[in-house]
Amino acid sequence: MKFRGFSLEKSLALSLLLISSTVIYNGCTSNDNPSQPTTTSGMMKVQMIDSPADYSEVNIVIDSVQAHLANNDSTTGWVTLDNHPATYDLLKLVNGANAVIGEDTLQAGYYTQIRLFIGSGSNIVINGQTIALTTPSGSQSGIKLNIHATVLPGITYLLTLDFDANRSIVQTGLLLNAKYILKPVIRAVATGTTGIIAGVVSPISVSSNVWAISEGDSVSTSTDATGGFKLQYLSPNSYSVYIAPKDTSYKDTTVVNVNVTASNTTNIGTVVLTKK
Repeated sequence: MKFRGFSLEKSLALSLLLISSTVIYNGCTSNDNPSQPTTTSGMMKVQMIDSPADYSEVNIVIDSVQAHLANNDSTTGWVTLDNHPATYDLLKLVNGANAVIGEDTLQAGYYTQIRLFIGSGSNIVINGQTIALTTPSGSQSGIKLNIHATVLPGITYLLTLDFDANRSIVQTGLLLNAKYILKPVIRAVATGTTGIIAGVVSPISVSSNVWAISEGDSVSTSTDATGGFKLQYLSPNSYSVYIAPKDTSYKDTTVVNVNVTASNTTNIGTVVLTKK
């Protein structure tokens, strides 16, 4: 099991302590988070997949990926998710394979467009011959796709771009004079992929460290002045929430079977600590 944010010794101690002081929780989900720490940031991840095409390779150079925040004009409100040029063979992105072309933290809110900047060097391979692809205005103004993506605080939003390579490549001319133009046909599908666990530790005067633990990973945080905590960017799974009071006169407590679902906050309510 990999633990983010604490030492190996603490990890071993947690494994033993999970056995004791356990509260069973059957996890309901809610978007109400009374007395919880707040954040104004979420994450967006953009991945690309493809449909089969009648070529040996379709190599697309993507220079950068941007998202557009609503209530801004066409020149402002753009947030860069990735600006490291990379080449992707679309024909490898089939049967469940995908490539992440952009991922970053950004302001929570409603995003209306994605913009792809196609770089120079895109090409196709036919019968062993590499042929350049022309992209009208793609690298200058970018290829804009309309989306309806509400990025929530603490949530990773997955945007999948389904690139139809066969319909996106237009041939002009015949035989030796043939040219190939890239006119992307892309379907964008957006979904939330992570969730949040929130709650309150009582007494609120007792500051505590809190971990959400599942197979292979964990996320940690601390309670705030109101006793509230929020564990963010959790993959859908069942978690144990381990609470370690900094006041050693109180017992550590574990809440088990806390279910996290995508785009939702699971609020476990108030966990009351007990004296040793």
